[in-house]
Amino acid sequence: MNSQDKKEKISTRRTYLLLSRSLFALLEETPFEKLTLTQLCDHCLVPRSTFYRYFEDKYDLLYYCLQTFFDSVRLDRDVIYLKEGKGHKFIAKLIHVLEENRTSFQKIYRTNRNGVFMDILRNYLMQIFEQTVDELTQEGWKLKISRPVFTYLLADLYISMAQCYLSLEHGCSPETFAEDVRLFAQREFFD
Repeated sequence: MNSQDKKEKISTRRTYLLLSRSLFALLEETPFEKLTLTQLCDHCLVPRSTFYRYFEDKYDLLYYCLQTFFDSVRLDRDVIYLKEGKGHKFIAKLIHVLEENRTSFQKIYRTNRNGVFMDILRNYLMQIFEQTVDELTQEGWKLKISRPVFTYLLADLYISMAQCYLSLEHGCSPETFAEDVRLFAQREFFD
C-alpha cells in the first residue's frame, strides 16, 4: 500500500468518526427530525460535499452509526433467545455499553423519545431480527408466531429494556439489571 492510499484510509476513518461523534453529540440536544446537515457538518467541520461522498443523507449516517453500535456489542443470533439465558450475554453486553456512556445515552433518549429516532431504531432492529429468523429457518427452525409480530415485539422489548435501564435513577448494576431481565423472560417473578 502506498502512502497516498494509507492517507486516504486514515482520512476516511477520521471522517466517519467525526460525523458519527457529531451526530450523537447533536442528538443529545436536538431531535433527529430537526437536525440539519448544515448543523452536523458545521459541528464536525466537515464540508457538506465531503459528507455526501460518504453518506446519502442523515438517515444513511444514522444507519451507519447503528450498525457500528451493534457491531460493538457483537450482535449475534443469540439476540433472539430470551429463554434459557441464551440472550443473557447479549443483554449484559448491551447494558454495559449503555452504562459506559450512560449520560450521553440518557440525553439522546430524553431528547428523541417521542420522535422518529425511536421508530428508526425499532425498524433497524426488526431488520436484524428478520435476517436472523431467515438464517434459522434455512437451518430447519420454525417460528411458532408470525414473523412480523415476533420481530416487532422483540425489537420493542430491547428498546424498552434500554429505556428502562436509562430511566432508572437508583444504582442498579448492569449485571443485576441483565439478571432481572433474564428472570423476567423466564417468568420467575417471585420466590
